[in-house]
Amino acid sequence: MRRVDLASGNPADSAVLDFHPDGKAPATGRHPGLEPGESWTSPGGILRLEVVSATTAGASVKIDFPGLAKVERWSGADRYAASATISARSFLPGVQVAYVASGEVFADALSGAPVAGKDRGPILLTSATTISGAVQTELRRLAPRKIVILGGPATVSPEVEAKLAAYTTGGVERWAGDDRFSTSATIATKSFAPGVATAYIASGRVYTDALSGAPVAGKNDNPVLLVDTTKIPSSIAAELTRLQPGRIVVMGGPNTISDSVVAALAPYTKGAVSRVSGADRFATSAAISAGNYGPGTPVLYVASGRVFPDALSGAPVAGMTRGPVLLVDTTSLPKVVADEISRLQPQRIVVLGGPNTVSESVRAVLGSYLP
Repeated sequence: MRRVDLASGNPADSAVLDFHPDGKAPATGRHPGLEPGESWTSPGGILRLEVVSATTAGASVKIDFPGLAKVERWSGADRYAASATISARSFLPGVQVAYVASGEVFADALSGAPVAGKDRGPILLTSATTISGAVQTELRRLAPRKIVILGGPATVSPEVEAKLAAYTTGGVERWAGDDRFSTSATIATKSFAPGVATAYIASGRVYTDALSGAPVAGKNDNPVLLVDTTKIPSSIAAELTRLQPGRIVVMGGPNTISDSVVAALAPYTKGAVSRVSGADRFATSAAISAGNYGPGTPVLYVASGRVFPDALSGAPVAGMTRGPVLLVDTTSLPKVVADEISRLQPQRIVVLGGPNTVSESVRAVLGSYLP
């Protein structure tokens, strides 16, 4: 049997599988194979082959992927159904609050994720004008005591707001501002008293850094505030003045938040202003995890670094269960993330989203990191 890397066009990336690496070849000199009843498992336990039967005309071979059985996947038919699945796996009926945010625009849910984690409530995603059937079903099951919309009427319409009232007896609130930055400030104002230990700062233009940072903020009951690439919006400056954070942590590199912004943050805290970043979105994700989680983590959440919706709904759950979110590519596990998983030694891994965002091959490889 020959193994071929379908993601590579290089013929050198194919090789005959060596089922007997002890080097004992038959007298014919042909590559040793498998007899009926024999099996072979690849290094790391990703792939297992078993020859069930064989004749001169052919063979019956069973192929399975042991790693897949070890790794959970929480997904749905689309981003809205995935958010409903993540909620259903994590929350019991009667939650104090359910947060609803746009599944098309990331900014509002980024600031809302640590609040939802702190309040032990889900973030459910909606389109601007329609509540999906999956989310309606989940809201009926949850029977939240109140619903909070994150963002203004351009992202979640008044029509959706009116329909949400049918799913709670406690009313529907909207936390919003004139733009993504003032909405971020409003969410923090509604949720945090002055004197927070840490204010986490993320880009309001690029979502990836905050996907791993929001669970950290959530587990520590701290806010995430959004800034522009080269300036601190006035609404954020005012909120930082009110919060008086003990320290400030900037998530992401200078291409997303400039050094001048980092320097300008210093007057808003008596403590340090630090930056956590890596060479790319995956390395930043690993760096955030490395600075906040130790080995033996009970659960690790894995999400796509190419699309945002799945991680948005997963971030509150990760914050609530004190587990990191690491980002992977669609069809590959970046080495820097693999190294971080090895360090974390997770007891359980949950993939957020379907195979179009995190492939089954990546899921199988993730299984090799579990006992």
